[in-house]
Amino acid sequence: MNLMEFKAELEKLEIPIQYRAFAVGHAPQLPYIIFYENDSDNIFADNQNWFDVLNVVCELYADNKDIELETKLQKLFYYNEIEYNSTETFIDSENMYLKAYDVVITFDSLADVQEKEIDKTNLKTLINYIGTLKADNFEIDGFSKLQTVLAYAKAVLIDEETTQDEVYESEIDLLNALNQLIFIVVEVDKTNLKSQIYYVKTLSSFDYTAESWDVLRVALENAEDAYIDDNATQSDVNNVLNKLFEAFKNLKKSSGGFEKGVNLYAPLHWQAQGFVGGLNEYTGKNKSNSWQTQSDFIKIPQIAFEITGATKGSDSFRILLYDYDKKIIGYEYFYNSGTHKTFTIPKKAGYIRITGDKQTPSSVLINKTKIEFGEFTDWTIAPEDEQHVQLQLI
Repeated sequence: MNLMEFKAELEKLEIPIQYRAFAVGHAPQLPYIIFYENDSDNIFADNQNWFDVLNVVCELYADNKDIELETKLQKLFYYNEIEYNSTETFIDSENMYLKAYDVVITFDSLADVQEKEIDKTNLKTLINYIGTLKADNFEIDGFSKLQTVLAYAKAVLIDEETTQDEVYESEIDLLNALNQLIFIVVEVDKTNLKSQIYYVKTLSSFDYTAESWDVLRVALENAEDAYIDDNATQSDVNNVLNKLFEAFKNLKKSSGGFEKGVNLYAPLHWQAQGFVGGLNEYTGKNKSNSWQTQSDFIKIPQIAFEITGATKGSDSFRILLYDYDKKIIGYEYFYNSGTHKTFTIPKKAGYIRITGDKQTPSSVLINKTKIEFGEFTDWTIAPEDEQHVQLQLI
């Protein structure tokens, strides 16, 4: 508390207050207070004062012993944590009482000279939030008013001489303008998008080139994301719908039969080729003590998302799944005659191998493209892989 703040506290007594003395002939009626600085015991170091310790004399003059007023003054000292001692004197020549208080006032010497930093954190947060709002979502009158208030708030934010009160006032104006916004509820029509998605999902990748089908696949994924997105605008829906339709129009028919990079084929009977044994599905080493035969690693095409297997004959087989480091992560088992099963390719799967006893699967489907195996099916075996019969990507 400095001297100005001390004077402000004394004024709460609602009697005349004056520093040192009233001008001659202008003394008010009793009671009144005179205060003045007597001396100081300041705390200082490093060539500057850290705390001012002022010894102040506060004199209460009254025409009689005013216990009630003295008590109010002493309570004021108590509530403000001001130390004091007092003496009392009766001035015969003036016929009045003098109650003198020796008080000690301590305050931070630097606090009054250091500029207080203006807190603009909340104002900046409000401005950034309003910047994310879209005019199309609100009635124009309320949104226009908000923009006017926003412009003033931005000026306050960059004004280095603005006061804390001006910052608070700007925050309140922004909040009031936000509360007056009226949200426009727009019904988004996804009917055409739903129909186009349904139709595209009836198509088969077998009928089209891998390149054109991959463009359609990406467009379909984006369309399905927009369809289930509750926050998608009509513009978002129209955009993905147009891209899906464009990808559909640009589909190119395949030349027929097997397409490079998509389809797999192999002979029906590995045993019929005179091969016995095979590779251990876990170690990759030969295992000549078993009738089980196994393909080499077959890379899964990037556009593939599911595999279907079906048996033909009495023997079972497995489709083994490996990650991109060719470490086994699982398998799907197909057993007995006539078994048919479809499963989704795990995201981390990069390769498959097919293993079975005496007989290959009758058919394998990758990415909904069916590849039949039979005695009339064309097939090739790479010369370097004749020992273990490698299935080929063609």
